[in-house]
Order: sequence, then C-alpha cells, then structure tokens
Amino acid sequence: MITLNGIRNALWCTLAFGIIACAATPMPSDRLTMAQASIERAEQAHADQFAQIELAAARNKLAAAQVAADKHDAEIAARMAEQAEVDAQLAEYTARANRQEQLVSEMDASLRELRTESLRGAPQQQ
Repeated sequence: MITLNGIRNALWCTLAFGIIACAATPMPSDRLTMAQASIERAEQAHADQFAQIELAAARNKLAAAQVAADKHDAEIAARMAEQAEVDAQLAEYTARANRQEQLVSEMDASLRELRTESLRGAPQQQ
C-alpha cells in the first residue's frame, strides 16, 4: 500500500540523488589548465606566425570552455577544453613544420647563392 509518507520519502530520495549526480561532475579545471598550457606552447612555437587558423580555433574553444565552466556546465567545458588542447597541439606541430620548411628554403637559397658565387670566382679553363 502506498502512503503519503512513502511518496514523500521517495521524492526526497530522488532529489538527494539528483543533487549528488550534479555534484558528481567536477568542473574540468585540470582540462582548462592543460588547454591553456598547450596554447602557450603553440605560441612559443610561433603558431601566431605559422599556424594562425589553428591557434585561433584553439583560443576560441578555450574561451568557450571557460564560459561553460563559468555557467557550471562541466560536460561542455570539458569537451571544449579538450578540443582546444587538440587544436593547440595541431597549431604547435603545424608551426614547427612550417618553420622547418622555411629554414630549409633559406638554406637552399644560401647554398644556391654560394654555388653561384663560387662559379663566378673560379678561373675559366680553356
């Protein structure tokens, strides 16, 4: 037989479990910190010069993660922070690769210039 006390106790239990479930999802402060660190590494790798699009995406997603964290939406904050971290890593690796390509091109140009100068300075054999 269902009584008024039984219904009230069931409602209190449901409410308590709901509060516990909401509290069980911690805010992803570690994810936000890792994403920020990844962005800083990308900036140190000159991503602002060599991977602007990827770096901008990482910054935008980190900002969205921080907004979600401020609104206490842990799931979205964690997801956006994770995406920001991945985008920052992509920016870092892209910047490093593009920087290496630039250095190789500069070295090739220097070698061509040295060859040209050495051929001009060499005595002509007849």
